[in-house]
Amino acid sequence: MLRFLKDLFGRSGSPNPGASRQSAAIDAQPERPVFDSQSAATQGAAGSTPYFETMGRMLEAVSARDYATAATLARKNLNQLPALVRSTKREYGSFDLQGIPGLEQGGIMLALAGDRDALAEMKRIVESVPELAPWKDEPQRHLENLDLFGKISKAIEARPGCPQTSIKVLVGFDDGRRLATLISWLEKAGRIRRVRQGSTYALYMANAAEAPAPQPAREVRSHRVDRAPLRLVEIDTSRIPLVPLPRAPLRWEEAAQGRVATAIEIPDEAFEVREAPTWRITTTEKIPTAERPDPAFRKFHSINQGLLLLDDLGKAAAFPNARASAVRYGPRGETSASAPLLHDVYRVATNPLGNGLIALSRECVLHAYDADLRPFIETPMSGDLEVERLCKRLDLDRTRLKNCLRSVALSCDNSRYIVSGVDEAWCLTADGRGLWGLKFPIKEEWRPVSGEAAQVGTSDEVSKALAVMDLQLPFSQDEFKSRYRELARRWHPDLNPGDPKSEERMKEITSAAELLTGLDLASLSAYTGVKYEKRLGQTSVQVGGQNLSISFSMQVSELHASDWINAAAFAGRSNEAFLASASGQIVQVSPSGNPLRVFQTGTAPHRIADTGDFLYFLTDTRLYVLRGETLHAVVDTTDGGDLIVAQTGIGLLEKNRFRWLNEDGSYVGSVLSRDPIRRVYWTPSGLIVESRQKRATIAGPTSWWD
Repeated sequence: MLRFLKDLFGRSGSPNPGASRQSAAIDAQPERPVFDSQSAATQGAAGSTPYFETMGRMLEAVSARDYATAATLARKNLNQLPALVRSTKREYGSFDLQGIPGLEQGGIMLALAGDRDALAEMKRIVESVPELAPWKDEPQRHLENLDLFGKISKAIEARPGCPQTSIKVLVGFDDGRRLATLISWLEKAGRIRRVRQGSTYALYMANAAEAPAPQPAREVRSHRVDRAPLRLVEIDTSRIPLVPLPRAPLRWEEAAQGRVATAIEIPDEAFEVREAPTWRITTTEKIPTAERPDPAFRKFHSINQGLLLLDDLGKAAAFPNARASAVRYGPRGETSASAPLLHDVYRVATNPLGNGLIALSRECVLHAYDADLRPFIETPMSGDLEVERLCKRLDLDRTRLKNCLRSVALSCDNSRYIVSGVDEAWCLTADGRGLWGLKFPIKEEWRPVSGEAAQVGTSDEVSKALAVMDLQLPFSQDEFKSRYRELARRWHPDLNPGDPKSEERMKEITSAAELLTGLDLASLSAYTGVKYEKRLGQTSVQVGGQNLSISFSMQVSELHASDWINAAAFAGRSNEAFLASASGQIVQVSPSGNPLRVFQTGTAPHRIADTGDFLYFLTDTRLYVLRGETLHAVVDTTDGGDLIVAQTGIGLLEKNRFRWLNEDGSYVGSVLSRDPIRRVYWTPSGLIVESRQKRATIAGPTSWWD
């Protein structure tokens, strides 16, 4: 159970896609007497289940930007916290959550709502519960945020159009990063407006007459030519060859177990060569101001015979009005192309043997660019055929769609692309024709849960139930689910606070649905169909001389039990593709969409690259190098870093270290930097490594390019 809690709340303090709430169930063995399973379950989870239910609703409200509802739920969640601590300690002996959204995100909501009393109560609770000592500073921080929200608003109201860079002086607070975060919350809450002004923003109150009219949204039409969604095929990993690889540990697991890779030793000099006897630094110079890499270009991608740097935050000095921009460098570090992008960048991908760029915006517009950064794809995904089907299947909240579209990929010749949504991936041509669709199966540890209903009735009662559901015979399961979801949204008490009729009406709907389907609707998710259950543990206890088996389990919706596709890529010399799921399964797919083999790492990679000769999987902690099904190298990494794939080798670019390896993963040497590395490239003079202000030339490394 403790492991489950750790999985549910990592360092970020927010739930992962694999879990949404906890429940405990008591399973009786046949030889034991029958007893009240509901009261037994209540004894085990009374403090935790309500907390997680409220927390989930609060996070959904935050995601939907319904901050008033989120603040109300945060107050409720706060009052449930002591019971959570008590029940967890009673059952599992300790309380060691690494994140508590009720104190973290909930505190922001309370500060935004100006609820000083609730934050004072948060402080009292945290100080009175010893197990909450790690969060002792959280209430005071949110009280400060409450005051800062007010000061920021007053400063903007007094000086409409003031640049965001002046806010530190106007409010008398030195932490610019924190102020920027609070300004972002005010903007999302609709209280202020930010208008691009060069490399910063001009700030206005939301209803200020002085504020310039917002630029009209760019009109984008779908480029799809299909009239029906792609046929979706579920991957059966038991029917394709398995290539097991050494499991890559999660970073927080490494830290907890004391197995974190040794930290990089920062050199005293600006640059230093390590473990490469034939390399030497020939020059170290201060980069002229005009030649310094713009720090706005912070995302780093390798392409065919060059590098592509991306400004994903719209801060590039050269493109002051763009929401994102890109610069392409050639094999000698020369600028080959630079341009603003049509939309912002939320997801992005390149092909190491291609010259294109594909991205997905926060508004879910897919946009792609050729070698000269000219757009050749611009299409909205929000109304795409496959996305419509996915949203219907999982009842997705459209405001959170961008979070569900997890990866994009572009083929080497720019002729086709992939977009993944939750557990599905769709491959299409650049001109909008669908090619194939694949779906990952539900994660192995989850099993569907549905119980038989006790409801039986005559044909007259069936007719009445049809009337309640506003259905007619015959009806399909999809029609029934759609109608039940619609009615549940309309009448569920949680969605109709203060309406005394809603609870009674919802009971009628549930009773009618159980009669028509023969299923116990308590075992079905309110909106998305069947729930899935994962058993967490089991123990035995003596009750009245009888052995009782007690099992603990967790139930979630299909959305949370799905094996999300977190990375996708095309092969370097063909239209084969790779799809990587959250459980660490990486499926190789033929150009026609047939699964060929599955690699198992246990942790999903965030970068996949294929050169036709070698295949690379980069996770947060490890780089795998394969040739076919043969593992050639396993390289530990300190921070995941970026992967550079060139024609003669590969590079791992970490914050203060650049490591060069041969194609097969064998180590060649490293360059360390005292300051964060901004760019690396090769010239006839040698390897060039640049920080923000300094540049080193290293002789000895062989050419990256044939």
